[in-house]
Amino acid sequence: MKTKSIILSILFTALMSSCASLPKYLPKTDNIDVNQYGSFIKVHTLDKSVKGELIAVDSVRIIVLSHKKHITKINNIPIERIKYFKLFYARSKKYGWTIPLYAISTVSHGYWLLFSAPLNIIATTAVASSGQNDFTYNKKTITYKELKMFARFPQGIPPDVDVNKIDYVK
Repeated sequence: MKTKSIILSILFTALMSSCASLPKYLPKTDNIDVNQYGSFIKVHTLDKSVKGELIAVDSVRIIVLSHKKHITKINNIPIERIKYFKLFYARSKKYGWTIPLYAISTVSHGYWLLFSAPLNIIATTAVASSGQNDFTYNKKTITYKELKMFARFPQGIPPDVDVNKIDYVK
């Protein structure tokens, strides 16, 4: 009984982690080079967390357009206050469906099911969770100079653009 509850817990956790929602404006893997919007970024500062579209990056700040409960807000975040960020530049592939499918397929193993089912669940959970980290960067893997390439305005905000009038993409 205890083994069954552990297996179900692992299965449930893997399925929930594979359902992480990313904005629809992020391109699919075959359209990465033609996206007209900035990448999705989660920024953790010393005192708050912000997530949204990366608008621009310069030597002292990053600009993130966030949207929460029908309120759109421009966030100017000083670089020295950033503890961590995670950038998503394309939608990751979803492999969560493989976990229950391959777990069920071990029914044909007979008594070996006791060994093969947990191993199968562990292996497919590892694959599904590693798929969530595809198409991402963080503070350890990319510099702020390189981060510019993933902004809506990679060369900085043009002088004729009012940052406060940038629309949020749904």
